[in-house]
Amino acid sequence: MPPQIAALIEKVTAYFKDLFANIVIIYGEKGIEPFKRPLVIAVPSLLILYAGIYSPISGKLSKTVKGIDNMTVVSNYAEEYDGVKARVTNLHRRLPLLKDKDDWLSYLINNSAKAAGVSVEAQSAQRETEIGSYLVVSREVSTVTTYHKMGKWLAEIENSPIYLVITDLNMERMEGGAGTVKVTLNISTVFPRGGGL
Repeated sequence: MPPQIAALIEKVTAYFKDLFANIVIIYGEKGIEPFKRPLVIAVPSLLILYAGIYSPISGKLSKTVKGIDNMTVVSNYAEEYDGVKARVTNLHRRLPLLKDKDDWLSYLINNSAKAAGVSVEAQSAQRETEIGSYLVVSREVSTVTTYHKMGKWLAEIENSPIYLVITDLNMERMEGGAGTVKVTLNISTVFPRGGGL
């Protein structure tokens, strides 16, 4: 600590010690009487200063400090948030529109099967499950086809630009037909409800 500041602190400390010693001496000789008038003026003045100036300023100061802390946290994660938001937006582009939920999955199953040379024998009714702000739609499909055509169809489904997933697949070799299989699979997709973000 610089010697000038140390000397100043020592003078202030000595002043307050001397002041306190004088107050004790006066109180010992004359009692509380000499302090009544200064206390009557000083105590309400201090309360008014506290209530009118210090208290509102300290409240504003604590709100400002909390706001600065919040903004610091936000700024630390802003870049990561923007990256995640961009990825979520990109994923949402791969989801079908909610207005198409009644026909979209059936249409896609039939078209992709046709492109792969597979004949769909049966499709179950569409099952819909709400999960948060998303709607999961599934259909069970049955067919008899060859391994080769089935592989081509699976590739069509898995490489769809719109999000599709095969949640269940059962394949059973048919007796008497070389390379013929009976297949039952469950195909699902997701629709965002109310934006889904």
